[in-house]
Amino acid sequence: MTGAVLAVDIGGTKLAVRALADGVTVHERTLPWRDGADPDADLDLLGASVSEAAGALGTAPVRIGVAAAPNVDGDGRVVGWPNRPGWTGRSLRVPFARTGAEVLFGDDATLAALAEAHATGCRDLVYLGLGTGVGGGLVCGGRLLTGAWGTAGEVGHLVVDPAGPPCRCGRRGCLQAGVSGPALAAHAAARRGRTTTTAELVAGVADAEDWAEHTLDHAAGLIARALAVLTELVQPARVHIGGGLGSALTALPERVAPRLAATVRAGRPVPEVRPAVHGAHASLAGAALLAARGAALLGEESVA
Repeated sequence: MTGAVLAVDIGGTKLAVRALADGVTVHERTLPWRDGADPDADLDLLGASVSEAAGALGTAPVRIGVAAAPNVDGDGRVVGWPNRPGWTGRSLRVPFARTGAEVLFGDDATLAALAEAHATGCRDLVYLGLGTGVGGGLVCGGRLLTGAWGTAGEVGHLVVDPAGPPCRCGRRGCLQAGVSGPALAAHAAARRGRTTTTAELVAGVADAEDWAEHTLDHAAGLIARALAVLTELVQPARVHIGGGLGSALTALPERVAPRLAATVRAGRPVPEVRPAVHGAHASLAGAALLAARGAALLGEESVA
């Protein structure tokens, strides 16, 4: 990993930027998106943050890796983002133009899976990121599983309960509809009897509050259902749970593991369920890998 590069994570609630010189982090900053900000203000914040990080390098970055929560086409244009619909149609290349660097985009959860596989040397890994939504990535045989249209690994849209709540994708009972941050906050509120935030849920789990424990078990059960399907299809050796909320709920992997084991057919190996090595910054770590290795990363052996 050589040269001056930038890694950018465009998440549902936050923006994270890291500057690296010859593989060493020289600058890192995480900023929340401003409540009620319009797309122009969002993109101005992105541009200013990139300029600040580039300045910390002391030289122009040669490449920028971007882990993007919104769906981005080959030209760097946002084709859809339910969290911030005003971004649709906007070019994400504009905020990076002043750097003169090559800019590469990747799905945030996909890049997180690559970073986790690289960090652990695991050739068969499933990454699950819980936050504003639920993202996923699959590394199989040391390579990213992308599928015919390049977007395989949408674990959040596996249907785990056909009679479950509606998902923003238009279907009912997707994993995302049950275990995203807003979904778990709503579940906790119903159990608790009053409005509850995800921060309160995390604190409630830490304090072993009954309502919070119930919500954690609810999440673990739904996640285990989704992983049981993936275990049959791709046989991962490890499952890593990350994302902002997934990393904050530190007890979640140990709650998922026995429920997954109970669903696996007799005589079949059970994947290890672990917290993400990079915690809430797995997508940013993946963006750094993309910046260091270039576009070939998405097709080459990711475990070296």
